[in-house]
Amino acid sequence: MAFASRFDPQPYHLDAEAAERSIFGGLCASGWHIAALATRLVSETLLQNGHPFVEMISVSQLKWSRPTFVNEQISVRIALDAPLSESPIPGTRGQRLQVDVFNGDGAVVATMSATAAISAEPVSEARP
Repeated sequence: MAFASRFDPQPYHLDAEAAERSIFGGLCASGWHIAALATRLVSETLLQNGHPFVEMISVSQLKWSRPTFVNEQISVRIALDAPLSESPIPGTRGQRLQVDVFNGDGAVVATMSATAAISAEPVSEARP
């Protein structure tokens, strides 16, 4: 709720009674919060799999397909497209990604097409 109250203050994110009456039928997370959490999961997953993630350069498509309700956990599946030779960040290359975000029941809650900056040099997994 803290994220929604600051960045996406819709009644269905903040008020359980209003959320019950909404098109979602219950208190749900901000889609922008889900996108931010998915980006964090992408970063962690790429690093754990030997792809030295630096940052997300762009998101060309983001679609929310269903709400993520209170206490639902999310996970991501990442498909790497062909790497790009250029990146606006020195010392990196671009990597196109297709990301599916799932809830705990395995239903897709969001999809994202993005480009990540991947370091040309190995980086430490210990990041702030």
